Amino acid sequence: MSRLGGWLAALGSACARRSRPPEGEKHFWEDLPSARGGREAGEGEEEEEKAVALSYEQAAHLKDEGNEKFARGGDVDDAMQCWLNALDALCEPPRQPEGEAAGDPLPAGPRSDDPKVQELRVALFLNLAQGHKKLKQWRHALGYCEEALLDQPRNVKALYRKADALGELCEWREAEDAAAKLEETGAEGKKLAAQKREEWKRRRKAADGRQKKMWSAALAEKSDGPTKGETAKAPEKKAVDVQEAWVAPKVEQMSVFDLRRKGLEWVESEDFDDGVWKDGLGRKEATFYQRRALPLSLLAAASLAEVGLDGEVVVHLLLDGNTAPFAEPHDWSLVLQRCPGVRSLTVVYVDIGAVGEEPAGGPPPMPYGTLLRPTEEGRVGDRVARAARFLGTYREFKDHCLDLPGLVKPHVALWADVPLYGFGEGDFATRLEAFELLEASGVPSVITQGGEVPLRGGPPMTMRADEQASLTMAIVGVGLGAAMAGGWVWNRFVVPIDRGSHGVLAGHALLGTIKPSAKRSSPLKPASVKDALIQRGVTPVPCRLREHPQHNGELERLRRKQWEAFMQKLRQEGRPVGPDAGEEEQQRQSMEFYQFCGMAEPPPS
Repeated sequence: MSRLGGWLAALGSACARRSRPPEGEKHFWEDLPSARGGREAGEGEEEEEKAVALSYEQAAHLKDEGNEKFARGGDVDDAMQCWLNALDALCEPPRQPEGEAAGDPLPAGPRSDDPKVQELRVALFLNLAQGHKKLKQWRHALGYCEEALLDQPRNVKALYRKADALGELCEWREAEDAAAKLEETGAEGKKLAAQKREEWKRRRKAADGRQKKMWSAALAEKSDGPTKGETAKAPEKKAVDVQEAWVAPKVEQMSVFDLRRKGLEWVESEDFDDGVWKDGLGRKEATFYQRRALPLSLLAAASLAEVGLDGEVVVHLLLDGNTAPFAEPHDWSLVLQRCPGVRSLTVVYVDIGAVGEEPAGGPPPMPYGTLLRPTEEGRVGDRVARAARFLGTYREFKDHCLDLPGLVKPHVALWADVPLYGFGEGDFATRLEAFELLEASGVPSVITQGGEVPLRGGPPMTMRADEQASLTMAIVGVGLGAAMAGGWVWNRFVVPIDRGSHGVLAGHALLGTIKPSAKRSSPLKPASVKDALIQRGVTPVPCRLREHPQHNGELERLRRKQWEAFMQKLRQEGRPVGPDAGEEEQQRQSMEFYQFCGMAEPPPS
């Protein structure tokens, strides 16, 4: 009963270790009319059986009394007291063994395996969970659900109420685990789990909507008309000459609840396992992530933006060969396995990065401006995934493939960690041209970018986008004025690249999808996009090749010792640590850790 509230532990939890009452006091069941008369020590087995029957009858009577009070609506506390008394009656402690002093604690009585007793005990635990749910005491409700599941691991009500309590506590991973177990119980469990997931999704959307309204109202107040003493002309001039500085958009956490949709069959034991995609970073081989992360990121974006992947699917994967965070071939059979509606998948890698001179004596370069023959990259039954490659600008690719209409227009474009500004003016113009061509064809663009994410066992940190990722978000929002489908999210399917200053530098850490928009009135020009960025306080900076961070070994060892001492302190306080801690608790621990180290706040990003 480790998860029951402290107040219940103080009462002496049901069927747990007990002590005799102080001299002169009696257990409540000794004063019940049906319990008066007692038993004489040494009576036979028949008397023992009668006592057990009496305990069960007392418990059933108290349960019914609690149910009546609960049904009246205003007596929740009284009802729960009746149910607690019923549990005590059901688990009356054994008599004092011979040879032990009267003040010694009595040994714990095991839970009865009698099906009738077990059924009543589970019903009482579920009633108590419902009572705490009505009082919005979610942690206590969760504890009673856990107790019921010890007796009946597949109890539908217990699993449903556990999932409900975990959702209210925003412990989403544990809530999803409970919903998955609820599904396994049968048709009713599947229906309830689906209802609960839909409810969670609506709550998240409603919370986002309330936040947007709040910010809209705040901004509207700031942009009200002129105050007294001002003319109407003054604010007009200010609006023309001065624009509000750009602020990076809020990046939401990717939720596995939002990834589920019709037509997608995730392999949940791998795709949704935090032990692989979060806690496994730095522990598994990098090739594992390089082969899987990008195909799964495409599926995640398709699910979040509701981009259909059916029939014969063509994907244009744009990359910059100078910065791409992968060297291994991707496993595109993962898409076929998870999308049974895809008959064939063709991925065209278009390397739009700048091409320099090849070093003497090196391997022969990939031919420029030539589409290489597609090769098979995966197969599921008779369904095949193929990949082709092209080195050159996106316009050169389209011109080269005019005779291949099935290949020229894709279902979706995937910009794999392409820094939109690139290494200078030439790169920037090439990328804008590609975006404009895709937009004109009505093709949605999925964009991934790099960032720094937490490392399991390391100090807590706030995930952050790298320099080029922040600039890319500004270009998309300010320079292109593109409409996002659902906004930016922190991607769970990442590629670990190197140690960062606080966590792990990861490819594909940011994920967003641009919806195709109406035709532009004027073409995109690099100079006008740069002017729009500068007016909002964003200075375009050319991309720099990643350098290995310089680690201060002494400081790193000190920080590790501080973290271990802090974790020990949390354990002594009985608080959850590591993967067992919810998102809110992890954020609280992050702030407390920096205070523990003597710093006022986490170091700036």
